[in-house]
Amino acid sequence: MNSKEKNVQPFILITILFLCFLTVLMQGVPALAHIPREVIWNGCIFMLLSLFLIFLFLYRKGKLTEERTVLLIIAAGMVLHCCYVLLSGLYDRQHDEGVYTGIATSQVNPGHIGYIEYIYKFRKLPDINPYQLFSYYHPPLHYALAGIWLIFLTSLGMPEELAFENLQVLPLFYSGLLMLLTYHILKKTGACGKPLFTGLLLVALHPSLTIMSGSVNNDMLSTLLLACCIYAVLCWIREKTLKNLIFIALSIGFGMLCKINTAIIALPIGLLFLIDFVGAVRRQEGNIFSRVWLSMKHYLLFAFLSGFIGLSWIVRNLIRFHVKPGISSATEASVMYTGDYGLWARIGIPAFSHWHFSFPFHPLSGDVIHNTWVIMFQTSLFAEVYPTELSGLPLLLCRFAYPLAIITALASAILFLAVQYRKWKYGTAKPTAITLKMAITTDVQKQEAIFLSTGYLAFLLSFAAFSIKYPYTCSSDFRYIVICLLYIAIGLSDSGRLYPEKSRASMLSRIVRIAVWCTLVLAAIIYMAWNQW
Repeated sequence: MNSKEKNVQPFILITILFLCFLTVLMQGVPALAHIPREVIWNGCIFMLLSLFLIFLFLYRKGKLTEERTVLLIIAAGMVLHCCYVLLSGLYDRQHDEGVYTGIATSQVNPGHIGYIEYIYKFRKLPDINPYQLFSYYHPPLHYALAGIWLIFLTSLGMPEELAFENLQVLPLFYSGLLMLLTYHILKKTGACGKPLFTGLLLVALHPSLTIMSGSVNNDMLSTLLLACCIYAVLCWIREKTLKNLIFIALSIGFGMLCKINTAIIALPIGLLFLIDFVGAVRRQEGNIFSRVWLSMKHYLLFAFLSGFIGLSWIVRNLIRFHVKPGISSATEASVMYTGDYGLWARIGIPAFSHWHFSFPFHPLSGDVIHNTWVIMFQTSLFAEVYPTELSGLPLLLCRFAYPLAIITALASAILFLAVQYRKWKYGTAKPTAITLKMAITTDVQKQEAIFLSTGYLAFLLSFAAFSIKYPYTCSSDFRYIVICLLYIAIGLSDSGRLYPEKSRASMLSRIVRIAVWCTLVLAAIIYMAWNQW
């Protein structure tokens, strides 16, 4: 982290904390909790316009630095997320949320909210078979933090109903930290200027992350911890110190303690460790046995830390309840079941008619839509919402945004992989006057490309495998691979510095970045015009 990043970081943190605190007050103080929706809408629009005017003022005065632009982008993203949280109730657009009955009863309730309520009510982790109630099979990190948050709010005298509404503030806070961490990750990869802003905007304004900022399940925290892991690995690639290795181990360990599928990132990390170990063996200088022993000690420490933390919930359930890790899935009688369709119909390239361009929303029914990629794109824009009453201008905008988002996403994915290939190709090349601007010619770039590309592909392949193993439409929700947005953000920001300025590749990458801007702005306009919140 350079001095400019360090200087802007406190202001970003203050902005995130202030807006989260404002949200707590707006939802937690009875007099403020009943403010009309129109007033909240107008207040948020006023704040966004104020940020835009500040941007124009600084630009005209020649004082619009990169750090100030980053601060304005993150502030705008946080205002948008706060607006969503304030205008969405506890049960709006949630997933397997369940119910709560309050501390006055001893009833144990299912779902994510019920899981949190159990910890809040009984002051302990659930002492039951985790498959006895839905959602209790999840590791407890997010639910323990949320339960402690409820205890804290109610101890301050906040009414229980309003305290439960403020459960949304935790994922809101995590979403702000994700924006900050994205900024540091992009800077770590060498991003600057407009490409940096494009990558950061993708995370700040993407509708799926806006929805997740108010989701009371463990998705937002697990995404944040995955981002921590990516940042830690990028640090380790540049400085192979024990401190950075422990940082990786803690990130992946606590990530698994939040959501088991974060273990997917262990695949690219393991590949990176293997490459590093082979390099240590082949290195000529020094004693080979001391190098190998040092590497082995570091990797054993990594395995112990990450495994001890990450597998603790699984081991606990194996010992106490004799149950293996897994999820509680629906039955074949569910309307979401897609197992009756062939493998190609579910994960192959969908036919044109299967995209449902005329009404691009997810109806949950496996008989209506059963292709994983169609569901993924639909839920990435509009979540699991099927607004049958939608018509007029909002529907027209949705029909336009949906194909634009698909084309932009595919182009961005290709751009990401092309950029990583370029990093890998020039990773060990000797720099010349021509190639110096195209790539930082070190093994760092090569290892970074291998880690990022294999990580991105691992998440996509695991997503497809998950939808095959659990053949339900809900298994294809974009939220399961929302971390891929961070990879795409890296590709967008890298493309601005790795291609020669007037080359064909540079022109095409610029078109992709412009398309990303257009898609994000259009999505924001849709949600405002739609009045979905």
